[in-house]
This record gives sequence, C-alpha cells and structure tokens, in this order.
Amino acid sequence: MRPTKAAASKLVSLCLDMEELLNEAQDAARAVNLIGHGLHEFVNENEAGAVVAAAWNACQKVEALRRMWEDLFKAAAQATGGQYLDCAQQNP
Repeated sequence: MRPTKAAASKLVSLCLDMEELLNEAQDAARAVNLIGHGLHEFVNENEAGAVVAAAWNACQKVEALRRMWEDLFKAAAQATGGQYLDCAQQNP
C-alpha cells in the first residue's frame, strides 16, 4: 500500500526535523570517542579503552540510524511525486 502524498509530505517533514538531532547525536558520539583516545595520557588503559569502546558502539548505532533515516527520507520523498527529491539527493 502506497502512502498518500499528504502522508508522505508529513513523513518528509518529520525526517527533516529529525536530521538536526541525528547530526548532533553523531557529533556527540564522535566527540566522546576523541575524548576516550585523549584519556590514554591521564588514566589507565582499561578506563580509557572503556570510554573508546562505548563511544565506538554509539558511533556505530548512530550510523545505522543515519542509513535507516536516509532510506526512509528517500522513500518518502519519492512518494510525494518527486517534490522533495532534490533534498533527498543532497542527503545521500
């Protein structure tokens, strides 16, 4: 069953609202990863390694969410009849 153009437009709008939060989550996960690497100079290897491992895991999860978000956005953009395809192509 195909969504209506109105429903697809609403979904595109929600995706666009989510994009900033997704970008912020990705930036935060990467920052914690960098902090973990910097901790190697100040704490023991196990403590720094735990921070790096947790940050790496968060980075992987956020990247998986980004791929799902991109698929959802592109599908919704196509369902609008192409109205948002330029935006979808800018968000590969």
